[in-house]
Amino acid sequence: MRFMLLTGAALLASASLVLGDAQEISFPNFSDTTGLQLNGSAAVVNTSDGAVLRVVPATGSQAGSFFSTSKLQAAAFSTFFSFRMTNPGGTLFDGPDNTVPGADGLVFVVQPNSSGAGSYGQGIGYQGISNSVGVEFDTWQNTYNNDPSSNHVGIDLDGVVNHGTGSPFTLDVEPDFDNGNIWYAWVDYDGSVISLRAGQSNQRPADPLVSRTVDLKTVLVGDVGYVGFTSGTGADWENVDVLNWTYRQEYNPIGGDGNPPPPPPPAVPLPAAAWTGLAGLAMLGLFQKRLRRLAGV
Repeated sequence: MRFMLLTGAALLASASLVLGDAQEISFPNFSDTTGLQLNGSAAVVNTSDGAVLRVVPATGSQAGSFFSTSKLQAAAFSTFFSFRMTNPGGTLFDGPDNTVPGADGLVFVVQPNSSGAGSYGQGIGYQGISNSVGVEFDTWQNTYNNDPSSNHVGIDLDGVVNHGTGSPFTLDVEPDFDNGNIWYAWVDYDGSVISLRAGQSNQRPADPLVSRTVDLKTVLVGDVGYVGFTSGTGADWENVDVLNWTYRQEYNPIGGDGNPPPPPPPAVPLPAAAWTGLAGLAMLGLFQKRLRRLAGV
């Protein structure tokens, strides 16, 4: 884990910084979870993506969450994270043809109550967390919660996952979040409007999928909160892995994929004949140089 303090154009790093004082908190992976509290089934797991934080495993009736151990500034913020959901299954099915397994999704949460918040099942670990905002990636359609589909995003308040008549502040998304691919998400709050961008490309979309006008200071009863993620499973399940996470305690949207530039591609080895030719040219150059020296040139 890195703690970074931005001062103008200078970047000063200090491991002694308190989590709540760092301007930007960055987890390029979760090999080190210092500064986070893991709850319930949440655990670090090594996968093909490296050290990820598996909020819930693909098992029924699980509850998991992780939050910052210190309250962070949330009067305005920008955050980026990527996640992968795999192995959807279960004993129930939903969707228009009643054949879709897998549940229940992932929620990005800001709340002032406890770094140990979260519960299992249909509420995706977010239901019942008061004085909060939750940005959900929902993989199950609960009709009594007015879910618009079995794969949608939404912006919720005060631990209420019932979207209400007409399902405002939600949007159906295709393909399914639990299709096994990496998904990228950007959540920004400018002090007035919270917006969500997401997709399977690590390039930040120009337009948000969904936005909601929110006075977070009123919702949180202050301008700070524990920041993290919740998930849950019930009769259906899936692995829910957060791969990396960056949180800025100011409105400063993160471009690209939020990570350092990728390493350069590996060099392509030259065939043996090419190496022989290069060696010959080198020997020829040395021979010509020796002749010039003997000739006094």
